[in-house]
This record gives sequence, C-alpha cells and structure tokens, in this order.
Amino acid sequence: MSRSRPGPGTVVLLCRGCCCGTHAKHPRVDHDAQQLALEDATATHPDVELRVVDCLDACERSNVAVLRRPGVPAKDRDTWLGGLLTEKATAALADWLREGGTAELPQQVAGLRFRRVPPRRAGRR
Repeated sequence: MSRSRPGPGTVVLLCRGCCCGTHAKHPRVDHDAQQLALEDATATHPDVELRVVDCLDACERSNVAVLRRPGVPAKDRDTWLGGLLTEKATAALADWLREGGTAELPQQVAGLRFRRVPPRRAGRR
C-alpha cells in the first residue's frame, strides 16, 4: 500500500519477492495476514509508510523487512530485520508502527535485527 505523505517519516520496505513471503519457503506463515497487519498499522499513522518490494536480496534471512528512518545518521538509517516469521513479531512491529515507528524497537522485533554489509567493490581488499 503506497500513499503520499506531507513529510518524511518511517518507511517500511517489506520484501515479497523471490523467497520472502512465499508459502514454498515458509509454509507455516500467513504472509497475506502479515502484510495486511502491517498495512493496517501504517494506515493509522500519517508519518509511516509501507512499501511492498519485489526483492531485497537477503534471501538467507527471509522474511525480510527494512525500516528506513529519517533523522537517523546515514550509517544507521536502515534497520534490517530478518526472520520476521511469527505472529508475535509481526504484532510487535505493527504496534511500533502505529506509534510512529520512531521509538526503540520492541524486544520481539529487536531480536530480528541484522546489519547488511555492502558488497565489496572491485579492486578493494
């Protein structure tokens, strides 16, 4: 679900491509219900937006979401979440989004964080 907002706010990139959000890789997860819960949560707060994307290229960590927060130093702006597979974690993330997505992450979500390392550039060792 995408909508325009008056100013910058937290953006959630929810991967639904290659393996994230597929029943083939995670048959016990209700991917549609998860996406709906996050859509509902972001719809209640004008400064939060959910963007469903094709692939975030972190398949080994699926289900993946990225929390992009303005006003955070560039090196920490994106918080990558991997293994977003339980109703409890989805509900905690949805509650956090309903509150604006700026506070500390709840424990059920904070435990899913991982730092994505940019690809190595050619010629650098």
